[in-house]
Amino acid sequence: MALELRNKAVKVKNASVSTLSNTKDRMSSQPGKNINWNAEIKPKPPPPPKPAFKPPPPPSRTSSAASSASNVSTQSKPTVPPVPVRRAGTSASSTLAKSPSVNPSPPPRPLPRSSNVYANTLAATPPPRPPPRSLNSTATSSPSPPPPAPGGLQPGPPPPIRRETRPDLVAPAPRAHVPVPPVRKLQEEVANVDRIDWANLSQEDKEAFFGWLDEFFSRYLGTSVGSCMGSPKAPVAGQAPPPIVRTTSRPTATSHQSRCIHSSYLSTIEYITSYPPHPERGSLAEDLAHYFSPSTHWPSAWYGGDDILAPPLRGNGQLNWKGNWSSNGRSKTISVGVLFADLSMCFYTLTFPQPLPPSHDPNDARAVQRSARYLPRPQPWDQARLVDAHETYGETVAAFAESFAGTGQFCARGECWDLANEALKSFDQYDWVPKPVPSISRTHGHLIFEGRASDKGRTQVGRWRGGDDRVRRGDILEWRLAKVSRGPYASSTLGNPDHTAVIVSDAVPRTAVADGMSVPPRELGTLVVVEQGVTSPPKRESYDLAQFEEGEVWIYRPVSTEAYVGTFPVAQCPEGLNTLTV
Repeated sequence: MALELRNKAVKVKNASVSTLSNTKDRMSSQPGKNINWNAEIKPKPPPPPKPAFKPPPPPSRTSSAASSASNVSTQSKPTVPPVPVRRAGTSASSTLAKSPSVNPSPPPRPLPRSSNVYANTLAATPPPRPPPRSLNSTATSSPSPPPPAPGGLQPGPPPPIRRETRPDLVAPAPRAHVPVPPVRKLQEEVANVDRIDWANLSQEDKEAFFGWLDEFFSRYLGTSVGSCMGSPKAPVAGQAPPPIVRTTSRPTATSHQSRCIHSSYLSTIEYITSYPPHPERGSLAEDLAHYFSPSTHWPSAWYGGDDILAPPLRGNGQLNWKGNWSSNGRSKTISVGVLFADLSMCFYTLTFPQPLPPSHDPNDARAVQRSARYLPRPQPWDQARLVDAHETYGETVAAFAESFAGTGQFCARGECWDLANEALKSFDQYDWVPKPVPSISRTHGHLIFEGRASDKGRTQVGRWRGGDDRVRRGDILEWRLAKVSRGPYASSTLGNPDHTAVIVSDAVPRTAVADGMSVPPRELGTLVVVEQGVTSPPKRESYDLAQFEEGEVWIYRPVSTEAYVGTFPVAQCPEGLNTLTV
């Protein structure tokens, strides 16, 4: 028993001694100068040696001197294709103009290296451009030979390309032999074409022809277009027949077709708001042009005084006009250009004797020469042009309004309209920016949205205009006799009768919108604006159109006058302007 206890004690002692020895060996330290701190970091390999310059291979002895020189010149300086010049009146297949004054385009950038050398070669060198075809040539004509290379050498034709050997294409199936179709003579084709005697069409043929035109333009415009030519209607009792339009005052065929289509398009528009004033025809400018038609009866010589505005324009504050007059002692000429609230424009000219004789008749065409030309209402823009207009004017208009918010200082007279009007007028100081459409009554540019509400907001009607998908910062807001709820016991009355504000934050409708789409005002969400009043300094406000209960609302986008309307308000119609007549 004692021997067994002794053996156990010896084992315990030996285990303790060996453990301490092993620990001491592992924990032994050494000086830091003997430690290789960079043992795991391998040095960078030296850069690879630059490849030795290899001169180009010598020309083949079997090739001619001309082809050798051509190959060397091709290797030393790649040929750059000429810049295509598009000429007026030519089609897309017209020849390329080779002018020495046109600078050649820079060579293409090198492509990244790849293991597939053959694929890179194909990608870097596109196939040669096919020779241009002449307008009078046929499919079997051969192209004209290229100009000789410098030095009198003539380069050879490009090598043929076997497209079936490209790695990224599947080899096509072998084509079966197709015989060449016989060439028909022009005389045979002309003989087989039925000739139409356009000068002696019957009434049934005319109605069928214009019926096809109506069907085409109805599908093209997406709306029902009635024919400009219809069967004559019998005059209604108590109504005079339509006046005879003189041949000299009729526009060209192109203008007549475009005016007919445009008037038919506008006739399908349902007016859902009270502004701008509703015209009797397609636009307010067209109404004024009809007043100057030779068939319109004038009861008096209104032009004999100092006022050069026509009677339909007098007292109308919803327009912008420029005018002048000239006299040579025997006759007087009046010229006036009018820009209306619907952004249509009319130019009228009137020449009459001076002084007026006692027996002067204002309806005598020999004594009074009157004429008028007009521009219809502009068509809505697409999204690209509306976004470009926002980027040009929107930020400046919004920042102009925000510069007054919270300062206690009024803009101009303090009227709400002044905030938008002065913001648009501020672009006069930037001569490099196209002048925007001025504020004409309650119009401030391109109409983006119009709507109305009634019956405590339970009835809301609206329409989206243009191709943009949202209301943007810098757009201008107009209210008329509007009421927006602020809670169960509060509301805001906007407009007595009208109120103007500048939108300073984008508003995306809850549903996707498109031009002419019916969009209730509540879908626009909340509009954040800067506004002022005679008794209220400029401030920042927000209005939730879901709480729009009564009144009308419009949103406008500032746009370029010349690009959208066609010209600035001037007295004489500019040369080359595509105007219409009645």
